[in-house]
Amino acid sequence: MFSNILGNENNKKILETSIKTGNISHSYMFIGKDGIGKFMFAKEFAKAILCIGEEKPCNQCEACISFNGENNPDITIIDEEEKSIKTETIKEMVKGVYEKPIKSSKKVYIINDSQKMTKEAQNSLLKTLEEPPEYVVIILITENENLLLNTIKSRCTKIKFNSLSNNQIKQILNESNLSETVLELAEGSVSRALTAQGKEEIFNSVKETFSNLEKINIIDLLNKKDVIFKDKESIEEILNYLNIILFNKTKENTKYIDCISIIEETKDRLKKNSNYDMSIDNLLLKIWEAING
Repeated sequence: MFSNILGNENNKKILETSIKTGNISHSYMFIGKDGIGKFMFAKEFAKAILCIGEEKPCNQCEACISFNGENNPDITIIDEEEKSIKTETIKEMVKGVYEKPIKSSKKVYIINDSQKMTKEAQNSLLKTLEEPPEYVVIILITENENLLLNTIKSRCTKIKFNSLSNNQIKQILNESNLSETVLELAEGSVSRALTAQGKEEIFNSVKETFSNLEKINIIDLLNKKDVIFKDKESIEEILNYLNIILFNKTKENTKYIDCISIIEETKDRLKKNSNYDMSIDNLLLKIWEAING
């Protein structure tokens, strides 16, 4: 069990013990940053719960075979690409909760990125979490539990997942020569490493520019804008990397603490669809003034 997943060995033991003892909670919350394997853990755990063989998961029984073929009727996965998980989606899920399992003694529901549920959707789920049928297991996966209602969180068994090591990321991606920049930006996440690959030139320029703010004049800094910030699709990754660099600089100069707040303000502004060029100009001016003003 979990032999195909790297990292979080302690969580493997916790979940394996639950399967062996049959002490399975009705609801779990898998917590940790994106790209560290939470979804894979949830699916493997679900397969073991539904397995009707002796060794779980056996990968040979009818439940396992249909699970591997993605047609087991006792597993439901909500994995929305939209920005939010709407009430209608959860209400539809809840309807199925009260239908008994077909192949196994249990039914499992996985909600990926559960923090995307609207408050109305969370409230629609709440009664099921309060009084679940004995055969139901619900797994909520989230990178930000603070976006979930306290009443939701209090009814779940929380399992926190750690970031992956650089060696584990290299092994998963089968890349032994990932650059230091990519690994630094990944922060223990495979998905972030994948996003960073091929964009080293931009990120190296970010590091070179913002590691020397005391030695650059404001005109030169603004001239860097077209190189560093030209790719609007990568702005979130660029600002995250900028945060890493400037946070490390706080050890040398406490003025850099103010820069972190400026970056977060810019993120909020861009999420609210503020003018992109004006937001970046404002970011650069404020950061330069915080260090040199």
